[in-house]
Amino acid sequence: MAIHEVTTEDVLQRCARCGSGNRLSIDSLEVGVARREDVDDSLVQLPPCPTCRSTEVLIRASVGEPEHPAPGSFGHLHRLLVGHVHAELVQRERLHRGLKPKGGSASKVMVRPLSQETRERWFPQGLRIEGPPDEQPHEPEESSQ
Repeated sequence: MAIHEVTTEDVLQRCARCGSGNRLSIDSLEVGVARREDVDDSLVQLPPCPTCRSTEVLIRASVGEPEHPAPGSFGHLHRLLVGHVHAELVQRERLHRGLKPKGGSASKVMVRPLSQETRERWFPQGLRIEGPPDEQPHEPEESSQ
């Protein structure tokens, strides 16, 4: 599931399985997915697609990961948007309960917010990316019955 736009209130994602476009409230998402005893703070679980019920996760780039090999490509811009969503969720303290700090200390979740320079260079028209026309999000077709 690729994300195509991020606003202050929501994220537009395209379901990889059925192609439907879904607007997800940022406040309905959280950083962290439980894996046995640990919580992976690089993951953001997306809710099931309302059309086909498939689920996906967003994966923030890891620390020390090299620059994207194709700057300006869909993959590069998508990586930047995922990092932005992750940083926004951490800032809003939308964290899995296993990541919430105990005793009131600050959370140790690594974030990579977009710099103003990055926004101006790669997202001059706002935090959105266009994919090929056959990969654009579309609303589910309504039944004619």
